[in-house]
Amino acid sequence: MDKTQTLEEFYKAKLNWVPDNIRKEIGHFNVFRLDDFVGRHSKPIPYSRKDYFKISLIIGKNKVHYADKIIEIKKQALFFANPQIPYNWEKLNDQQTGFFCVFTPAFFHHFGNLKDYEVFHACF
Repeated sequence: MDKTQTLEEFYKAKLNWVPDNIRKEIGHFNVFRLDDFVGRHSKPIPYSRKDYFKISLIIGKNKVHYADKIIEIKKQALFFANPQIPYNWEKLNDQQTGFFCVFTPAFFHHFGNLKDYEVFHACF
């Protein structure tokens, strides 16, 4: 498995830029349209850990490789990822859409402790 992907590496790989204030604020949060990252010429997401949290609404047929499981998505899914568990997803058709957000633990501190939210635990 590759090394952990940083938030800066995510921005460089996907958008060719990094926000100036990415580590200077209280926390970082951003939302993206999945449509901007999928398509015939999109690069596969490597199976790796990230140093940020991610929540995705994935619409389309996919397989998610998460921890030591493979989960098939036939229509749509809400996916919660945390830095402790490596993952990637593989599209099974070209009809993909959805949204995702990335955020740091520092951003989330207003809502409590991330570790207290079961959606960010591996529960298989």
